[in-house]
Amino acid sequence: MAEFERNTTGFTADVEQFDEDTLVKIYRDYVPQADIDREIRCTEAIQGKGLPVPEYRGYISFQGRRAILLEYIRGESASKAMASRDPLEVARDFARVQYRLHQCHSPGLEDSRVRYERLLRRSEPQLGSDLMNRCLKLLEKAPDGDSLCHNDYHQGNLIYSPKGLICIDWSDASQGDPLADVARTVQMFDYGPMANSVVPILPKGHRAHFTPEVLAAMKQRTRVFIREYEREYVRQMGISFEEYEKLVDIWKVIVPASRFWTEWDCNKPHILKMMYRWFSAHED
Repeated sequence: MAEFERNTTGFTADVEQFDEDTLVKIYRDYVPQADIDREIRCTEAIQGKGLPVPEYRGYISFQGRRAILLEYIRGESASKAMASRDPLEVARDFARVQYRLHQCHSPGLEDSRVRYERLLRRSEPQLGSDLMNRCLKLLEKAPDGDSLCHNDYHQGNLIYSPKGLICIDWSDASQGDPLADVARTVQMFDYGPMANSVVPILPKGHRAHFTPEVLAAMKQRTRVFIREYEREYVRQMGISFEEYEKLVDIWKVIVPASRFWTEWDCNKPHILKMMYRWFSAHED
């Protein structure tokens, strides 16, 4: 077996190289089997549709732990590509791939509105009952859809590979309004871990070597990236940016609110301010 070229530690699993062209995702013991089954269903649902995704290669026991096998995609992530490529072009690639994914339909995946109801209810202890109920009422007005939604579409999950651009990590896919998926991506940049700092995408050993001026320039580069991503996605839709803003508006409230159950994924004070402003401006 070749030496591991990737060895990643996450909250729920470790990812290592299994053989020359296969990765093994090894789940932690505390991960519920239902969550693993969900990831398998999501990953299986996107196979055989001509999408730019890794091949799923099965569920196994690996060194006594539960695991799945996935095609190993060699290449660099879009986040790393930002260092050597024009960030505007990376942003356009990023948007075009997502728009292509949204043209696919995957019956059998969880409905996005059901998913967001589940996450909003899970966030009640952090949101409070009043805001949760306001968001649930807003969700009732949200549009339906049957587009394939990734729900964790960020720069680290798009790989520039010899096979072309490949989207990885389909553990939380659903079907629904594609603009809910767009709003989720925007949330990660506007209110999530990438909002006020580029530190999450820097190697740990290198974070202290960047001056405040360099970090500020990198943050501006990230802001330019996400706004160009939105513009390109709108160009793919063939509508005006003003029309897009009206269509996505409701999701830009629901999606950030649905992340309140996490401890690390969102800037809660900024989201609360946004939500109160939004509801104040939209009171009946």
